[in-house]
Amino acid sequence: MKRFPILFFAALFFTACANITTPTTLPPTPTQNKTVATATTSAPTATKLQPTATRVTATPTRVPPTLTPVPPTATQTLVPSATNVSAPPTLAPISELSAQTRAGWEEFVASVQGDANAQARVDALWNELVNKRRVPLALDDGAIFLYKGDASSVAFRGDFSYWQLGKPIEGARVGQTDLWYGVANFPRDSRTEYEIFLNGTRAISDPANPYKHKGGFGYNSIFAMPAFQVTDFSTPRKNIAHGNLTDWIRFESKAWGAPLNYRVYTPPNYDALENLPVLYVTDGNDYSDPEMGGTQTIIDNLIADGKISPLIAVFIDARVPDNLKKNERETQFLARPEDFAAFITSELVTTIDSQYRTNATREGRTLMGVSFGGAFITYAGLRYPEVFGNLAIYSPAYWVYQSNVAAGAPRMSAFVDDALATRGELPTKIFLSAGLTGWDVGDMQPWAKRFEQHGDIIQLFHSQEGHSWSAWTGLTDEMLEYLFGK
Repeated sequence: MKRFPILFFAALFFTACANITTPTTLPPTPTQNKTVATATTSAPTATKLQPTATRVTATPTRVPPTLTPVPPTATQTLVPSATNVSAPPTLAPISELSAQTRAGWEEFVASVQGDANAQARVDALWNELVNKRRVPLALDDGAIFLYKGDASSVAFRGDFSYWQLGKPIEGARVGQTDLWYGVANFPRDSRTEYEIFLNGTRAISDPANPYKHKGGFGYNSIFAMPAFQVTDFSTPRKNIAHGNLTDWIRFESKAWGAPLNYRVYTPPNYDALENLPVLYVTDGNDYSDPEMGGTQTIIDNLIADGKISPLIAVFIDARVPDNLKKNERETQFLARPEDFAAFITSELVTTIDSQYRTNATREGRTLMGVSFGGAFITYAGLRYPEVFGNLAIYSPAYWVYQSNVAAGAPRMSAFVDDALATRGELPTKIFLSAGLTGWDVGDMQPWAKRFEQHGDIIQLFHSQEGHSWSAWTGLTDEMLEYLFGK
C-alpha cells in the first residue's frame, strides 16, 4: 500500500473491523517520517528435516492484530519502494450535480424538496451512481454515504467512528423519497471500511458497493477517496513459483499447559535453500486467511518480483485446537502473556530451528503482531531480546498497558517500563505502523522516542486508513521489504 513512513502513536480498539472484543480509544497525531537502515545478519545452519507433528485440517477464522515500536539513531525520509500504485480515479460527472462538491450535493437535495417528480429524479440519480460505481459518492471536498430503501433511521459507521464505539454519521432522507444520505469530511487520500446501520438494530454491508474486505465479523464495505493510492500484492498469481503452506500442526505445549496450533510457509525452491530468516506471526489464523491477511500470497509475489529474500513464515493460531470457533487471542496476549511468550521462545522457536533450514540467530527472527498482538509482541520482544532481533508492529493497542482489561496487562506494562529503563546493548529493528488520527490507535511518537534512546532502528509508516484488515494487508509489502528486502 502506498504509505508514508511516519512516527505515529495511539490507543484505540475497534471491535467490528478488527475481530477484537474490547473497546477503548485514544486519538493519534501524525508526525515526521523517520527511518534508519540496518543490516540483517544471517548465520549458516545445518539442513533441517521437515516436521512430522500431527496436523489439523485448516479452517477459516478471524482474529485481530497488534504492534510494537522502536526508534532510530539517525533518521531520514523514506518513501516505500512497493509498486503497483494505482492512479487516483477521475471523478465521473453526475448529471444532477452542478459541482462535485458537498455544496453541489446540498443544492440537489434542496431542489428535490417539494418537487412532484422527486422520487423519479432520485431513482434516475441512483441508477446513474450505481452504474458508474459512485456509491458512496466521493467528492472533491468530502463524501456522501448513501442508502436507498425503506427505513425508519439510517446511520453509517466504520473506522471513522470507531465502529459502534463512537458517533456514527447519521443519515437524512432526501425529501420524502426513499434515498438516505450522510455527509463525511474525509481526507482526499483516505480509505475506510464501513457498514450501514438500519433502524437502530441491524448492521449490513453496503448493497450498492461491490468493494468489500473480510474482517473479524464478516465482510465490511470499503470506500476510497479519489486520491487514495494502494500497492496491492495480495492477489494470487498463476505465472509465478509458489511456496508451500502446511495444514495446522498441533503442538502439545508445556509452557502454555494446553495444545496450540501453528502452520508453516516455506518459500519456492525450499530444498535448495539454507539460512532462511523466519517470520513468527501472531493471530496467524487471520494473517494466513487469503481473504483477510493473505500473507503467504504477498510473500510469494514479493519473492517473484525480486523485492525480498526467501523466508519462512510461522503462523500461530489464536484459536483453541479442539474448538476452532473459540478464539483465545485475549488470553494469549493479555491474560497470560508470560506463558504465551514462553511457548513461542522456548518451544516453538526451538522446534522450527530443529526442523527447518533457518537462520537460527536473533537477527534472523522477526515477531509480528497487530492491535492487542502489537502490545504483546512489544512485551515479548523486550523480554526475550536474545531470541528476536526484529519486530513488525501494526496498530498496537498500547492503551491496554494503562487499563485493567485483563490481568496480564498491568504486568506487561510494568515489565516494559522497567525493560526500557534497564535495557542492554542489543538493538532491535522495528517496523511500526498506524492509521489516521481518530481512526486508529493514535500518536506513536512518544513510544518511538523511548526506544530511540536505546539505539533501536525503526521505520514508522502512517497510512490514511483505520483499524482494519484492508489497511494491515496493504501494509504487509512495506513491512516485508523493510525487514526482508534485498
